[in-house]
Amino acid sequence: MQPILVQLPQSPWSEKARWALAHHHVRYISVEHVPLVFEPLLRLASREAGRKPTVPMLFDGKHVVRDSFAIARHVDEQGESEKLVPPAHDAEISLWNDRVEELMQNARARLVERIPTSPAALRDELPSFLRPLGIVLTPLARLGLGFLASKFDTASVSPAASEAAMASVLEVAQKAIEGGDYLVGGRFSFADVGLACALDFVSPHANARHSAAGREVWCEPKLSAAFPGLIAWRDRIVDRHR
Repeated sequence: MQPILVQLPQSPWSEKARWALAHHHVRYISVEHVPLVFEPLLRLASREAGRKPTVPMLFDGKHVVRDSFAIARHVDEQGESEKLVPPAHDAEISLWNDRVEELMQNARARLVERIPTSPAALRDELPSFLRPLGIVLTPLARLGLGFLASKFDTASVSPAASEAAMASVLEVAQKAIEGGDYLVGGRFSFADVGLACALDFVSPHANARHSAAGREVWCEPKLSAAFPGLIAWRDRIVDRHR
């Protein structure tokens, strides 16, 4: 049986997992997660009722694999292509994953505040099979965003602090790519996957799954203008490896 990936189409975390699966040519069944609504089912399916479920989550036989980095490690064990987390560079890639997580968590905190200001961007947050209903289900989208804000405590960091935290990670990344396009070991790895996906929170890639209105809301104009080299790097990495 093919593995099942529970994911959110517009989420950079889910894109990290999809990219890892695609890198190894793993065929899988995709299930679109609906925040709040699917939460009890995901708790039950993951067999850890006391733990908050998050996506992406991969169900592969008896294995329940949580988060994109764990999914990348998992498919590395059985994949057809070069490992995304080679043992020789595990520590370095783990460090980059931590940096990417810091960037993305701060970006999410800012994004959940901006999305409700745009009806069109709110519509993007609806499950794809409900979007044709448009504005009728806007309250559902607001409810889902409020649930995510509460779940991840996005209000605990001020906008200024979250922007500064993002800029700090981007500065490290900008310096790292001055030595070449690959962050670790002179070759493509999950460090590159993670950073490339995270940059969708700064300036969405042309292939990102957003409407025009959603793309505008996701963008961080100040940071995008400050780090054009990183955006250009992301585009090269996506064109080359995705």
